[in-house]
Amino acid sequence: LNTIKDWVENGNDSPWVTWQRATEENEVRTLIAAELRKHSKGFYTIAEEPELANEQRMDIWLDNPSVSSPVPIELKLLDKGWSGPKLCERLRNQLVGDYLREETAGCGIFLLISQKATKKWDINGKRVDVDGLASALKDYWKTIDDRYVGVEEIEVIVIDMKKRALVCDT
Repeated sequence: LNTIKDWVENGNDSPWVTWQRATEENEVRTLIAAELRKHSKGFYTIAEEPELANEQRMDIWLDNPSVSSPVPIELKLLDKGWSGPKLCERLRNQLVGDYLREETAGCGIFLLISQKATKKWDINGKRVDVDGLASALKDYWKTIDDRYVGVEEIEVIVIDMKKRALVCDT
């Protein structure tokens, strides 16, 4: 995901303009999953919207037979009006509380996509822009991680699709 992030935000052949046209989560999910498949090199398989025992569907999961439980990726499009408290709630209740509740599940990814968003979010008492959102959500996670003893790691990744359009002014 970090390779995809760097490619979208900085790559000379970045598809950022085309990807900005994908306005629905399922469209962006398919684009991300396709890139993950290209980069997998046989180390993992990708599933989109696999159904869990409680009939919930995570957006993407990465699976490897030598890892005890798949790694869920929860995708949110920031341009859909997500507030800071709602992002925190989705990280806590959806990604961790639902998708990582299995005893062997230990890692998850909260993937946020900003296509055009220029807003700021209130996260745990801090007001942050898109550049500070990942670290603010990670800091939020650290304030509650002791309640989820089986969860080893949550990664938060923000892909900013408008970053590629920035022009150096120095």
